[in-house]
Amino acid sequence: MILTAGAARAAVAPALGGALTSWTIDGRAMLRTASVEAIAARDPLGMASFPLVPFSNRIADARFDWAGETHAIAPNFAPEPHAIHGIGWTSRWAVHKARVDCVILTLDHPGDARWPFAFTVEQRVELTPDALTVTLTARNLEAFDAPLACGHHPYFPAAGARLRFAAERRWPPDARMLPRDPVEIADREVDFAVAERTLDCAFSGWDGVATIAWADAALRIESEVDHAVVYTPAGAPHFCFEPVAHLPNTLGVTVAPGASHRATMCLIAQPASVRA
Repeated sequence: MILTAGAARAAVAPALGGALTSWTIDGRAMLRTASVEAIAARDPLGMASFPLVPFSNRIADARFDWAGETHAIAPNFAPEPHAIHGIGWTSRWAVHKARVDCVILTLDHPGDARWPFAFTVEQRVELTPDALTVTLTARNLEAFDAPLACGHHPYFPAAGARLRFAAERRWPPDARMLPRDPVEIADREVDFAVAERTLDCAFSGWDGVATIAWADAALRIESEVDHAVVYTPAGAPHFCFEPVAHLPNTLGVTVAPGASHRATMCLIAQPASVRA
């Protein structure tokens, strides 16, 4: 499914986890473009971006306690024993409404071995000539308070990229890729060339704004959530800045019956002269 607005193009794949497979402006890739091979393999980790719901990152050993009960859910990231990124990224989404520059996808989850609690979620993807906005809104369908959170997992081109944002703390991972004790960021500023630092780390107290600059383009990221995960694998042609609602191995957000949790990711193209 292709969205267009001026010289901007975005491709959405409802059947592939509701993922974005590309976003370009004047032919310039603003997100990593999914390869033909990744699409054929139905590999969400090869997409341009995918939705995180009802949780993000890892739940240790695919087990958690809620309301006095221990819940075991299906691990989905072998060889790790953990559950990761929720269920939205591996589910088929339905197209609710579509027009040339906007699509609304929905996913209804009745509760199963992947996640015990029922919810419904809407994903709205909107394109303008200079921005891409993805809004996730998940509603608790249970008759009791339940954990329910949304987030986003975009991949950006790494070559020549510089990332800058402000946060209060970083949470380095242990050997099991779960957060250890936090480290305070003295001046709150995180600013580095992506090629020069290898990270897979959560940040809390994020102020909801980040910038990425390349030699020929720049991008501003805005969200109302206050956590982020940064993933800069060594030597990879891509990296991730993920706006999320909670730390890894926490449930983070409690949602009342019939209430919703929302997370918006707005990616705004900036003039190339803007630097992170």
